Amino acid sequence: MLAEIGIKAIDGFLLDVGVSSHQLDTVERGFSFQHDAPLDMRMDQSAETTAAELVNTLSEEDLCRVIREYGEERWAKRIAAFIIKRREETPIATTLQLVDVIKAAVPKGAWEVRLHPATRTFQALRIAVNDELASLEKGLSGGVRLLKKGKGW
Repeated sequence: MLAEIGIKAIDGFLLDVGVSSHQLDTVERGFSFQHDAPLDMRMDQSAETTAAELVNTLSEEDLCRVIREYGEERWAKRIAAFIIKRREETPIATTLQLVDVIKAAVPKGAWEVRLHPATRTFQALRIAVNDELASLEKGLSGGVRLLKKGKGW
């Protein structure tokens, strides 16, 4: 894109890696654990994979990995096990169904005062659904390739 307007190299770049509050606040998008909605979490509605699909198809090991790595959730193993058990009974289709599973998995004594027990798991699923780390890597590598050579700090 920059080459199209005659820019061959740049001195620096910024990436806006924040999520859109408009998307997060739209209940039907399924990002919030405070409202019941389809468990979706896709930033791009044309993308195929939803959070419900991940929750209902990933192996226990893969669910644990996603929740631990992307959410830094200390109860990841237990949450993954509870998800597997619940989905054997019925698929997890809504945000509040998943919240109920997470609340059952995380012992009440471990609930943090200022952080909802589902926060980290929802973050992890959002990151996985939208492949956010790959997008970040693509943006960083693209920006680095455009940096002017020999301009050490």
